[in-house]
Amino acid sequence: MTDSNDGAPPPPYGQQPPNPYGQPPNPYGQAPFGTPGPQGWAPTAYGQPGTGVDPDKRPGTVTAAGVITLVFSGLTLVLAVIGAIGLAAARDDVIDEIRDEPGFDDVSNPDDIVTFLLVLVGVLAVWCLVSMILAVLTMRRSNIARILLVISAVVTALLSLLAITSLVSFVTLAASVTVVVLLFVGRSGEWFARKGTPPQLPIGTTQPWG
Repeated sequence: MTDSNDGAPPPPYGQQPPNPYGQPPNPYGQAPFGTPGPQGWAPTAYGQPGTGVDPDKRPGTVTAAGVITLVFSGLTLVLAVIGAIGLAAARDDVIDEIRDEPGFDDVSNPDDIVTFLLVLVGVLAVWCLVSMILAVLTMRRSNIARILLVISAVVTALLSLLAITSLVSFVTLAASVTVVVLLFVGRSGEWFARKGTPPQLPIGTTQPWG
């Protein structure tokens, strides 16, 4: 039994021999579109064949920043809600305590102080809730949410500096600075910039759907 290619002239230099299974050889010397390469899965549609890195995959730094924001904002939100409920339930007792304090003798209406504290706790709770929403949107690749989250973290860091003598303020300061840094290091900037950008095909290839 003889080979079907016996007697055929050798291919010109630089070209691959014909494929006996009916598929023409790849003239570019690369694996076909969408096939695994020697270094793992490398979708050539993203213009980075052989790297095994999907540029549209969310960077770990962005995920870490979102998780830190969700954890700290969630804990602060819970404490704010508990504090607001306790302050509202013991409103009369708090007013009496304010009147008994020597430094508050000149306060005409201690009830206004309690109201101010309730409003302050409410603003803090809303701020935490907004920060959690921004963290989720940031992890979903919203660059506007990323910018707003950075602004929120910077404001939190500045407020933490005002009470840096306490351990809680030091923790919130460190968390805020970490979030700001994580949203700008690594592939974070490229990942947000690529949103809405069509995939780039290698030169000489055609779209897989046409």
